[in-house]
Amino acid sequence: MANRWPGGLIRKTAVTPAGPYQNGAAPGVWTLAEAAYWVKQSLWPLAGNVAPYGVFAGGITTNIIEYVIIPTTGNATDFGDLTTTASGLAGCSSSTRGLFGGGARPSNNPTNVIEYITIATAGNATDFGDLSVARKQLAACSNAVRGVFGGGDGGLNVIDYVTITTLGNATDFGDLTVGRYAFCATSSSTRGVFFGGDTGAASNIIDYITIASTGNATDFGDLLSTCFNLSGACASSTRGIVALGRAGGVVVNSIEYITIASVGNSTDFGDLTVARQVAAACSSDVRGVFGGGEDSGGSATNIIDYVTIASVGNATDFGDLTLARRSLAACSNAAAAVQPTPTSAAMALFGGGFTVSTNGITTIQYVNIATTGNAMMFGDLSVRRYRTAACASSTRGVWAGGLFGAPNTDVNVIDYVEFSTFGTATDFGDISSVRYFFAGCNSSTRGLFGGGYDLTGTTTNVIEYITIASASNTTDFGDLTVKRYGNGSCSSSTRGVWAGGYADPNISNVIDYVTISSTGNATDFGDLTIVQYGLAGCGSSTRGLFAGGQTTSFVRTNTINYITIASTGDATDFGDLANAVNELAAASSDTRSVFAGGATAAASSGINVIDYVTTASTGNATDFGDLLMSVAGLTGCSNANGGL
Repeated sequence: MANRWPGGLIRKTAVTPAGPYQNGAAPGVWTLAEAAYWVKQSLWPLAGNVAPYGVFAGGITTNIIEYVIIPTTGNATDFGDLTTTASGLAGCSSSTRGLFGGGARPSNNPTNVIEYITIATAGNATDFGDLSVARKQLAACSNAVRGVFGGGDGGLNVIDYVTITTLGNATDFGDLTVGRYAFCATSSSTRGVFFGGDTGAASNIIDYITIASTGNATDFGDLLSTCFNLSGACASSTRGIVALGRAGGVVVNSIEYITIASVGNSTDFGDLTVARQVAAACSSDVRGVFGGGEDSGGSATNIIDYVTIASVGNATDFGDLTLARRSLAACSNAAAAVQPTPTSAAMALFGGGFTVSTNGITTIQYVNIATTGNAMMFGDLSVRRYRTAACASSTRGVWAGGLFGAPNTDVNVIDYVEFSTFGTATDFGDISSVRYFFAGCNSSTRGLFGGGYDLTGTTTNVIEYITIASASNTTDFGDLTVKRYGNGSCSSSTRGVWAGGYADPNISNVIDYVTISSTGNATDFGDLTIVQYGLAGCGSSTRGLFAGGQTTSFVRTNTINYITIASTGDATDFGDLANAVNELAAASSDTRSVFAGGATAAASSGINVIDYVTTASTGNATDFGDLLMSVAGLTGCSNANGGL
């Protein structure tokens, strides 16, 4: 490649580009042909292509943060500093933010400090909030939304969590199967897995949680050896790998692995390049990287080595940390558990609900309606609840009201999320009265909520509305033709339609509608083919679907009815859901309608089934995938529904 330019007036220093990432260096003056050469090698820096960083933080007597680019090899580079020296801390991350929690801060005192960094931008850590309990030698894992911290010195069994995008203190999640410390954790996008640790003696325990829910950990299986002072764990989307640290009373180089979606004992993977304990690990979906630690002679090390997660075999030298250190923490913006921010033009969100163990959850799950596959975690409602009403614009999803807890309490909360951003819902305002088990619909600008029930035993026919772009309390719109609850709804850009529900003392088949842009009472539309209560509705801009629920004698049904929204008249049979189910959720694009969860005769606390239909045709539903958990009483909305 030429180094000279015409006339010899301009000369460049030929420096190979550092990589295809937006912060990659490519100094010098380049011809288009030379730039094209590096583009073909996939080495030219590209705007928007964030480097897959592995970040190492803290360690005994240090506050250093440094990073490596995981797909490459080489020595670590300075990133910044923690707010204080910290050892025995734990790290986790989303695709943008890294968290470091707990640890021994100056004077070796356990702390509850959580601090964070923006992974793509080098700089010092900033205060995030506090753990629920001050502790060191804890373990952490995460998905794209939640960071979860477990255990700690003194044999704590505490698990608590934070929403990574939102500053604040940790909230109780549940308990480990056994209290312990000096252990480690990793995760897929759905499960967090905790390995080994000191329970008063070295243990071989593996237990796991479902990150999107809350609750106690469940036994997973056993490691091949009892161990503590582990040297970190990391994962691909399917496989977790763990370096054992101190096993059988000696420092070892052993690595083992599990298949995260299953349960069972670990299997031998290979060996680190050097036996060591209290190291830290991070990963991309392809490569696991282990840094630092204490060797068998008791000395801190600066070694970094790596493995290819999908294979088995011994680790390979990666490079060196800038400082030899032990009892550090690590995280990554490229781990399998930290899937990127959603960008789907047709996204369904399913919020809240109840499970066999929890009478009201905050979890919001999402799917891309145009594809098939299992749900992913999106974020959390601001309040745990079920039997809410939901609506959406193309940018915002909104949930109103609902029921929570034992003893039951109904709420008047309205909160919302932006479809483009993972995280916790934000307060929007209040509905006029506390109520639950009602239904929402929308145009592109206005959301309507109709019907419902409260704890005084009052059924209502009230319709209220909000302007989705403007946070505020609801305003009176008019009344449904019949007081009822457990009704379903759908909309076009001009009409909102409600169907079915329980109109004491009978289950109803009534369908009525309003013109969304005006205010006033609903008008009779026609009747469903059967009476249905606890049903779900959704649809395209022209056709509305009503599915599931309970019918005569409160027997669950799998019936799907449809209407043409612009006309009036009775509903027509469309086909059947995969299950006879009530208290399910529905959401749609202009082509597909998706139905999720709900209660069946065999699973009254919920199922995890998602199925779908092509709205413009007729026929039975087809399997779409699974929710993150079995849940009923959840509610759906989408950024591409028929009202938009």
